[in-house]
Amino acid sequence: MLAAGVRLVAREGLEKLTLTDVGKSAGYSRGLPAHHFGSRDRYLKALASYVAIEFDRTLRGVDAATGLVAVLDITRAVLTQLMADPTRGMATQIVLADSRRQSALSEDLARLRDETLALLARHVRQGIEAGEVRPDVVPEHAALLIAAGICGLIDTWLAEPRFDIAAAGDQLLALIRHGLASRHPDPEA
Repeated sequence: MLAAGVRLVAREGLEKLTLTDVGKSAGYSRGLPAHHFGSRDRYLKALASYVAIEFDRTLRGVDAATGLVAVLDITRAVLTQLMADPTRGMATQIVLADSRRQSALSEDLARLRDETLALLARHVRQGIEAGEVRPDVVPEHAALLIAAGICGLIDTWLAEPRFDIAAAGDQLLALIRHGLASRHPDPEA
């Protein structure tokens, strides 16, 4: 039922989410989510925890590198996970896209979003210090633009399932690499 909620939120937004729709989307009776969770608020708390776990699973292990390589590894991991497990990819989109702090999920998701943007900015900053990222790049701006690029690809894919997200993801990676790289980028990046 939680995976069904992720799909619904990613496609329709949190405001339109109903427990009836969750039950039907999950292939159960429309009343089962209400029976199991008790209320929409309790379901949303469980959904926030589920999204956080799925998002953490996507990013686990990609923080071993630093600088530009890490930024590319994180972006690549998100895109690869989306193609392998769309629900986890949609969880990433929910985290990165929801900057509104008034929704029922926002406290947990805002923290994850802030941590992810800080992680990307930290790696950009490390890349600047190592000379592999242009010194005129503002790390926080780069992090926002990378997150927006990822969300844009996922949004497009959700609206048009035939969208070639693999090719678009490769293009996003190339744009990040060339847009951030200093004059002599690392050929391994």
